[in-house]
Amino acid sequence: MFITTGNSPTLSTDAPLTFDGGNKRQAIRCSFNQLDQMVPNGFYKQLDDVKESDLEVVCYGIPRSGSTLVYQVVSGIYPAGVAKTHRYCPHRVKTTVSFRDFRDVVVSLWRRSNPDALDRHMTKDEVEKFGGTCRSRIEELDRYFERGGICPLRYEEFAPNPAVIFSALEKTFGIVIAPDRAAKLIEDYSMEKNAAIARKLGSFKSIDPASQIHGNHIFRGEIGGWRQFVSGAAAERLDDLLREPLRRYGYEG
Repeated sequence: MFITTGNSPTLSTDAPLTFDGGNKRQAIRCSFNQLDQMVPNGFYKQLDDVKESDLEVVCYGIPRSGSTLVYQVVSGIYPAGVAKTHRYCPHRVKTTVSFRDFRDVVVSLWRRSNPDALDRHMTKDEVEKFGGTCRSRIEELDRYFERGGICPLRYEEFAPNPAVIFSALEKTFGIVIAPDRAAKLIEDYSMEKNAAIARKLGSFKSIDPASQIHGNHIFRGEIGGWRQFVSGAAAERLDDLLREPLRRYGYEG
């Protein structure tokens, strides 16, 4: 299985959806008439016990891969039924799947564990620990791609240009967002505004329910920033641990 930006199978049979954020046009499929039956928008540790009919969109992401931004955008389109999760969901609903260079994922998980020590480098033992955690999460990511019918979102493409999210939603699910509404959502959930919320919250255990931003949620959001924190034998070991999934997901080299 090789993952490319073209792997965007369109299995949804929903009619195209248009949304301009106003009262003139809002052609939403019938589930919007039963909003009280939909789960509230938010984060869910797992969705196995949630009925498929109670979900509009699942926003999955391997941890530290920008799934919060994707969730923010999608929940700005749908007032209910949007579930963010870091676990596999078997339900065949519209599903976005975000992923990122797994070395950046490992370093981001490690950095979050001790955010006050930004001048240090990962040890080989830390690489083993957080690299192992990342590999277990990649197994769930693989399940989504093996299943198909998803909207794949590569962090390196949508993080610097969130408009990519709207293009992907339209291509995969026929969801058409008016340009002015898309621009407003991008402005509302900019890196700067999200970072400001995170600074106010402090600890990662503190969360803003509306935005799903945690304290210490955002460092710099850099692409390839892992190289600042891993070097020498530890970097070689990190590459060894993740070589196969890096190759499959297009991050080799």
